[in-house]
Amino acid sequence: RRPGPANPAVVMATSGTTGRAKGALLPHFAGVRHARRVARTMGYEAGDVLFNVFPWNHINVRHAGLLPALISGATLVAHRRFSASRFWEICRREGVTAFNFMGAVAAILERAPATGSDTLHQVRRAYGGPAPEGLSRRFLERFGVLLLEAYACTELGDVAASTAGARRPGSAGRPVPEYEVVIRDDDGLPVPAGRIGQITVRPRAESMIFSGYAGDPAATGKVLRDGWFMTGDRGRLDDDGFLHFAGRRADVIRRRGENIATWDVEQAVAAMPDVLEVAAVGVPSELTEEEVLVAVTAAPGATLSPQRVHAWCLDRLPRHAVPRYVRVLDALPRNASAKVVKGDLRDQGVAPDAWDARTA
Repeated sequence: RRPGPANPAVVMATSGTTGRAKGALLPHFAGVRHARRVARTMGYEAGDVLFNVFPWNHINVRHAGLLPALISGATLVAHRRFSASRFWEICRREGVTAFNFMGAVAAILERAPATGSDTLHQVRRAYGGPAPEGLSRRFLERFGVLLLEAYACTELGDVAASTAGARRPGSAGRPVPEYEVVIRDDDGLPVPAGRIGQITVRPRAESMIFSGYAGDPAATGKVLRDGWFMTGDRGRLDDDGFLHFAGRRADVIRRRGENIATWDVEQAVAAMPDVLEVAAVGVPSELTEEEVLVAVTAAPGATLSPQRVHAWCLDRLPRHAVPRYVRVLDALPRNASAKVVKGDLRDQGVAPDAWDARTA
């Protein structure tokens, strides 16, 4: 019997960057609708050549790469892994006009030394996220590529997306027509524009989202409530309806009786001119609870010292949120989808290379 839109199609693993990875059971229609949205957002046509470097066990290449290419008539060039040294060479050779990215991919490409061939390609736009305002501006100026940020997850596909004609740097664009998005406080009540709360999403059609976590009804019940999906992400809608991501709700550090959102710490450190990437985590404290540790990488041609990072934070963060520990690394730990795996940094704890403000 031929399967229908609501029949199970695939089990896709969630990224597991802040917690245990789960298997999201997606119906056939979910992938098709996701692909249609991406193709519409990017304006794909038959002459486009799309480049994707993400693993096939991830929705990025399946639902935001292959299916949009099939729907629009574009060509997909898929590689097993990302190579910064060969990226633009591949784009030139294959005639690539658009690619998919995670924030790390764009940051790593920017880290490479500038060359005279940085704009010698046909790429004009890229789909993914996150794409902070500074990174987006520098990427466009250097490579001539417009980074179009979207907010998406395995369970829903893309929920909000920027387009060339409607974008606000630093945001993930406006919610797509297929979804209703409401920001809620800890009591589940909607909050006004500009206030940060949990991003909750409801589809406007059947069979668009995952039907549950395979073999885990308890986890499913925690996130699906009365037709709404509780994303576990923090964000806000501005006065013009653009969605701004503000980190995972569970990604907090408990220090001196205060809850510190790692996103807030990371945004403060990321604004430092010589910082390319940053991740903040909680590590054990001898005083119980946790201490704040930030791991940073340097921008191309720049050098960083832990002391400078700490001094920068002293002027820009509340006292309880200023990191005690700073690590300057060559690269942050990542999974196969190029997302930072904070669990690895937490597991490493106060590593030998961590600078300690208390003993400095």
